Amino acid sequence: MKRLLRLLLVPVLLLAALALHAWSVWSPKAPTYVVAAERRAAPLPVRFRDPEEHDRVRAANPGPYVLELARGDGVLLYYGAHHDTALDSPQLADIRARWAAFRPTVALCEGRQRGYLLGPLFPRFVGMPESGLVHELARADEVPLWSLEPDYAQEVALLLARFAPEEVALFFTLRVYWSESGGSADEALAEHLRAKRTDVDGLRAALPDLAALDATWHALVPAGDWRTWTDDMPGRLFEIDLASRAVRGEHMARVLVELVERGERVFAVVGSGHVIRQEWALRRALGAEPAADQPDG
Repeated sequence: MKRLLRLLLVPVLLLAALALHAWSVWSPKAPTYVVAAERRAAPLPVRFRDPEEHDRVRAANPGPYVLELARGDGVLLYYGAHHDTALDSPQLADIRARWAAFRPTVALCEGRQRGYLLGPLFPRFVGMPESGLVHELARADEVPLWSLEPDYAQEVALLLARFAPEEVALFFTLRVYWSESGGSADEALAEHLRAKRTDVDGLRAALPDLAALDATWHALVPAGDWRTWTDDMPGRLFEIDLASRAVRGEHMARVLVELVERGERVFAVVGSGHVIRQEWALRRALGAEPAADQPDG
């Protein structure tokens, strides 16, 4: 018995050490930043770039898209990244160098759903997305960290002003399902996501089961199976996707402007498409020179 206990002691201690390490390097999900009510109600000064205008800018700027804008004592460094988890990505080194030179007083990243395991061990197995790096940098320098995403319930409510509940529920379920299923049918994953994404005011009765999901899908997309869909987002779901991007983008822009006007040094990292789409509105709101392709007025 004693020999058995000694044999078990080593793996138990290793598991305990691993658990302690995981706890010590866990960075919880970034909280949602709540914009002042009067700013939420006010329209942005100019529109965002549309998809074609975005694509032209992206084609001319294939690398990270970075804005640096200032107003009074406040400064914004808005880093538009390519989503890449490789530890040797030059983008990660670039973000680290810019962080060190910029000396931010507040940091923001994309995503509302997750935290990250940091430190030297875990990223070697799962990679380091740019949002995880922002978590790491903010934690190391004790800089306040916020999510740039709007509250999920707020986004849903705004979309329900334009689209039917079952359409919005289908969009939020399948957007994540397609990202995680990789084109393989996985009804267990779909059911998990359906239950999770509809657990919010306005959507709880929208898709009560996968049969309702099937019916809504076939009403919107006559041909094809959502379970193995790998094409672009179809028809009505693409319209909701554009509206969701607008809701998220307008919230992001309002957060950034508010923080800069408070005199913060704002370091924000998101996918490059957000930065490109929001650039005109941010430049106008912060009194910067317009972009070369920015319309008058």
